[in-house]
Amino acid sequence: MRTAKLILLGLLFSFAGFVMLSVISIMRTTADSESDAIGLSALVGGILEALLSPITLLVILVGFGAATWLTRKTSKRTSTS
Repeated sequence: MRTAKLILLGLLFSFAGFVMLSVISIMRTTADSESDAIGLSALVGGILEALLSPITLLVILVGFGAATWLTRKTSKRTSTS
């Protein structure tokens, strides 16, 4: 049960971090454009930039690290009670 909780929380934290990273990347891309319309290629480019960035690997590692810390903290609290 703890392993499943760790994997699900790690995926959730990593996904949340990736969404934040991609939103920042898309906002930066759209702020640099001088035209009023934003093309679909600019949005796809922002998502690909966020996906292939080395920061994404760091976000995944931090997400799983936070999930590990959270599951260990809650399991110690419930086992000592």
